[in-house]
Amino acid sequence: MRSAGEATRDRILAAAKDEFATHGLAGARINRIAAQARASKDRLYAYFASKEELFAAVTEQWTSETTAETALRGDDLPGYAARLFDNYVAHPENARLQQWADLEAPDVMSEDDIRSKTFRPKVAEIRKGQLEGHIDPEWNPTELILLITDIVRMLALKSSRSVPRRREAAVEAVRRLIAT
Repeated sequence: MRSAGEATRDRILAAAKDEFATHGLAGARINRIAAQARASKDRLYAYFASKEELFAAVTEQWTSETTAETALRGDDLPGYAARLFDNYVAHPENARLQQWADLEAPDVMSEDDIRSKTFRPKVAEIRKGQLEGHIDPEWNPTELILLITDIVRMLALKSSRSVPRRREAAVEAVRRLIAT
């Protein structure tokens, strides 16, 4: 059974995720997060010292969950694109958070930044896929991940075609990108 404190913290994180997905870090307001979470600002600040710390906690949560659900493998980048597409369709707030993180995060991530921690294994998988002949070795692994993420996010969120056709287009785009 969860404690009342854990439940409050979870409500704050859920409200913050909605707020940050809608307004980004700069536009998010602690007052709105606290109201949606049914918590006082003082209670919110008892868990998170600043809006930036709260954004980091939300980023860590959705990044970890999305990484676990989508599991990038160097021998199956089209499958990764399909799983990421499905995640973005099911959770469009994750796609919007990714956009805000890309816009508002510093260009250089620290070693302990959650995005760095989740990015490194993906880069390693792409390098492995390149060595095994599954991925065109001419690609810079970091640039390839960013490109795949942008293609998938764009097709998941913005298109007049049906979801299955957009998913198919994302998978085929990745298949063609990595062709050796």
